[in-house]
Amino acid sequence: MKVLGIDTSTKTTAIGLIDDDEVLAEYNLTGRVSHSESVTDMIEEIFEKFEFNIEEIDLIAVGIGPGSFTGLRIGITIAKVMAFALKKEVIGVSSLIANGMSDAGVVATIVDARRGNVYASIIKNDEEPEVLFEDNIVNFEDLKRELNKYESICITGIEGKKFFHEIKNAKLSKNLNIKGTNIAKLGLINYKKNGGDDIFNLVPNYLKISQAEAQYGKDNKKSN
Repeated sequence: MKVLGIDTSTKTTAIGLIDDDEVLAEYNLTGRVSHSESVTDMIEEIFEKFEFNIEEIDLIAVGIGPGSFTGLRIGITIAKVMAFALKKEVIGVSSLIANGMSDAGVVATIVDARRGNVYASIIKNDEEPEVLFEDNIVNFEDLKRELNKYESICITGIEGKKFFHEIKNAKLSKNLNIKGTNIAKLGLINYKKNGGDDIFNLVPNYLKISQAEAQYGKDNKKSN
């Protein structure tokens, strides 16, 4: 199966294309470029280099977070629009789990969620990722106690450098940024097990309310 992977959960826009186990293309862009501008341009550029066109892909996999509120909405919307227009199936996958799939063994993906909290997951990565700690938002001190239980653990995630020195027996991944091909690979694994997602019910995994929602709640409470 030809699978297109898309992730915009962090400041990295990640696009990948696989054909079953073969990696066809990997395109990552990190910086201040708007996801909405970069995703479509990157996909178009990838397919300009192939003898087949985008209509020939079989599945669109997209990272559903947790991560950036705005980024997640952009990536998922683009994936859903493409799936609808091309009449292809779509599947949402954990951005954290996919991020950890570049390394073997026990891997923790950590992304700063601010105010002492982090988004985190732990997997044992072999032929397929085995989830040891489900995607969650936790206080870093609590997560550190969990991570220190392992005799050896690899730390990844776009801000992994910020945290790994505080964890026993930890090494830092050489692949901190998420890869679009890992999104595609995880999408294919999950698709073979459970099929695709309902395009209209595919939503981001925020794990916490947005700042706007929190402020609305505070303002509403004051007015009452």
